[in-house]
Amino acid sequence: MNQLIFKFPFSKKYYEQDFFVSSNNFSAYKLVESWPTWPGKWLNIFGISGSGKTHLSKILEKKIKRIKLIKAQNIDNQIIKELNDLDCLIIDNFENNIDEKLLYSILNQSKQLENYILINSTSSIKNFDFKLIDLKSRINSFLYIGIELPTDDLLKVIITKTLSDKQINISPKLSDYIINNVDRSYEKLLKFLKEVDELSLSTGKSININLIKKVLNR
Repeated sequence: MNQLIFKFPFSKKYYEQDFFVSSNNFSAYKLVESWPTWPGKWLNIFGISGSGKTHLSKILEKKIKRIKLIKAQNIDNQIIKELNDLDCLIIDNFENNIDEKLLYSILNQSKQLENYILINSTSSIKNFDFKLIDLKSRINSFLYIGIELPTDDLLKVIITKTLSDKQINISPKLSDYIINNVDRSYEKLLKFLKEVDELSLSTGKSININLIKKVLNR
């Protein structure tokens, strides 16, 4: 008989010590760490979903007092007024989902105020098909930093850390098997580990190759 798993609501917390630094994200991490000595005021960090862009933004957020982090889909004209009281604006989940005139106004206001802007996106914003010529010119002023797919070494660290936090230890052989069979994405790997842990708890069985295969076949 399967055991019941109680799922308690929790808020996701982002701690700098929990950010896994590797060759794929080193440049982005060091740039965030080096604030305010950036080569320019505007930065675009891009990478696949779950690559750590929001985590980096939360690290930056703790460094600056007058800062606002907002999802692109929630931005409206009110942000123009708020910029006057900010040193940095972080726009998360940008997918060319802000009205172009509004985005152009945001960048113009930021330029006048000489404050910082960080835009997170899955692909570089210079590759988006903006219609406004003046906006394209502003976009070209950004510094672009990409986060590449995680390395095997980084994935092994994530697997070990995530499971050890739950007092679970697995063999290097099982870790390698997971890496070779799960999509190379932070988000999908963490989702997979969560499902493995839940199945282990509900069945009362330890994490082994058969349990891992069962989750993979779902």
